Amino acid sequence: MTPTVVEEQAAPEVASGTTPDAQSTLAGSQVSRRRRLGAYYTPRDVATTMARWALGDRTGPLLDPSYGGCAFVDAAAHVLAERGIEGPYEQLYGVDIDGACADAVESDARLVDANFTTNDFLKTSPAQLSPDPFAAIVGNPPYVRHHWMTEEQRETARIVAAASPLNLPATASLWAYFLLHSLEYLAVNGRLAMLVPEAILQADYAEPVRAVLRQRFSTTRLVHIRERFFEGTEEAVVLVACSGFGECGESREAAVDSVEEIESALARSDGSREAQSALVRGRRIDSAVLALLRRLEEGPEFRRVSELATVRVGIVTGANGHFIRSRRNLDELGVPEPSRHPIVARTRWLTGLALDADDHERLAKNGGRAFLVRPPENGGSAEVERWIDEGVQNGVEQRYKCALRDDWFQIDLPDPPDAFATCARLGPPLLVLNRGGFHCTNTMHWVGWKEGLPVEPEAVAVGFLTSAVGLWAELYGRRYGGGVLKIEPGTLNRLPVPLVPSAECAFEPIHRLLRAGREEEARSLADKHVLRAGLGLSAADINTLREQRRKLMKWRRPFRTRAPASEIHPNV
Repeated sequence: MTPTVVEEQAAPEVASGTTPDAQSTLAGSQVSRRRRLGAYYTPRDVATTMARWALGDRTGPLLDPSYGGCAFVDAAAHVLAERGIEGPYEQLYGVDIDGACADAVESDARLVDANFTTNDFLKTSPAQLSPDPFAAIVGNPPYVRHHWMTEEQRETARIVAAASPLNLPATASLWAYFLLHSLEYLAVNGRLAMLVPEAILQADYAEPVRAVLRQRFSTTRLVHIRERFFEGTEEAVVLVACSGFGECGESREAAVDSVEEIESALARSDGSREAQSALVRGRRIDSAVLALLRRLEEGPEFRRVSELATVRVGIVTGANGHFIRSRRNLDELGVPEPSRHPIVARTRWLTGLALDADDHERLAKNGGRAFLVRPPENGGSAEVERWIDEGVQNGVEQRYKCALRDDWFQIDLPDPPDAFATCARLGPPLLVLNRGGFHCTNTMHWVGWKEGLPVEPEAVAVGFLTSAVGLWAELYGRRYGGGVLKIEPGTLNRLPVPLVPSAECAFEPIHRLLRAGREEEARSLADKHVLRAGLGLSAADINTLREQRRKLMKWRRPFRTRAPASEIHPNV
């Protein structure tokens, strides 16, 4: 089983490269366990396209550093057999930590046992595999989030990073170390083709990875594939296709809708320089629209959020199920009012441009978990002690964030924010005024106005709703499985907002439209008051921004054109 990669917001994944002990500790449902093991099949046509490109006009040798079920090995053998090469499997090598994969190799008479190694690839050296460097490396490096890596994996990863001039942050996921280590195995002018998470285009830790690829290859192509072709996950992947190993060169991005377009995208990377739209972090956007957006954000009417407000992460409890309760539950426990603190805990509660006391009361009456339990410093009642004992019995005190506190149940309460900014949402982000003095969890951003705000907060919220802001967020936010757009705190700080004082008058009608579920109408009204009346943009330019935002929203939402792949050995 060649594992695919799974993006960072998904349930933690463990692909090949984990220790059996680590796997056994990740209990869960059959589905989640399958995902955690990274058991996703690479479609035969994708593997074949990648193997054909990586081999080029060479006949090998080729390495798959996490061969799993031999999808890429079989694809390469098929490519070589088509060329009339006898004994194609003699040129194909693989490494995998899973002993079951080795058993499969032994049972397949076509494969050369000596060419396959059972080991952690990061602990393997080139001399252990082949006397000669490899002309091509293909495959799916395992994806394990950095905080799900075992201590052994972290230590091995640190050794790999230390042996490289690359300054790879400790937050890097396992696939990054795999890709880096693979470079030690390539021959001069060799090629590398790997499917990696979309994080390579979005994550801060991926920038050094992209830099080292530019330094070590004459051409690097990062091809974002919109189509989801792995069973069991909705994550998008990026094909890393690098050629000319040993020469410093250039890196270019491409974006394709379906796997059928991969081959043509790779052909363009081999020399064709077709005119194309601009690409920003894998997002395809019309060059003229991008120029318009950049001209706007550099104008005097736009201010970065960091100039207007302080942005923080909301409260991290370490155990929301224990600390955040419904009113009914707290009444049953008898937790007194001084220990209850109204809190906004769900993004879906932000349905307009403001949230007030009446809104929170409705949420509470409807059974929402809308109260944070935080006992007074001078001690609590017997009922609070019962709540504390419940946490001890459930092991809450041992959870990471809780264990860091002097008293595990005493959460530091910052001042309530002036506004909430959505963190992860299917639509563009929202800025919602906090008119009830509520706290918020880390499911959203804490926003506090700085002194000397140049316009009323209501005008900021309306400006935040415009198509210019929505388009900017689509370009620079992080895309996650299922089509969610996540705005990290650093991204929110950089986000440019148009400030038009007169837009304050549109706050209430826009708020009502949002509450009625008519978001597109609300955004159009914000465009009318801010971009058209305030900034003087033409209706055509506004429509262009709006349509480009909608296209990018559609682009990040997953689609499939085929049934889930099954891995079948081709006849070669």
